[in-house]
Amino acid sequence: MDAYHQEKEMESLIRLKLYKDRKELIRDAFRALLELKPALKIESAIDLYKRGEISLWSAAEAAGLSLEEFKESLASRGVRIEVSSTRKESNNRLRKVFNS
Repeated sequence: MDAYHQEKEMESLIRLKLYKDRKELIRDAFRALLELKPALKIESAIDLYKRGEISLWSAAEAAGLSLEEFKESLASRGVRIEVSSTRKESNNRLRKVFNS
């Protein structure tokens, strides 16, 4: 399907009030893409972590992996792991995990 028809289909879904607006439709489509291709979540999380845009903990969560699984993914790609959280932040995260 070409871009013209895709655009018309998106407009139709919004017109039918199946989506509030284009932003909501795109957000839903992106969520579905990541569910269909979970490896993209991992790649994105690694990229964001390498760029310093999210913490190690946040990247693991975004990737849908445990912290150890995410560390293994980083190591397999030769990415250096930098831990920058304080002890208090780490303890809060651990409490959150174990109280869930």
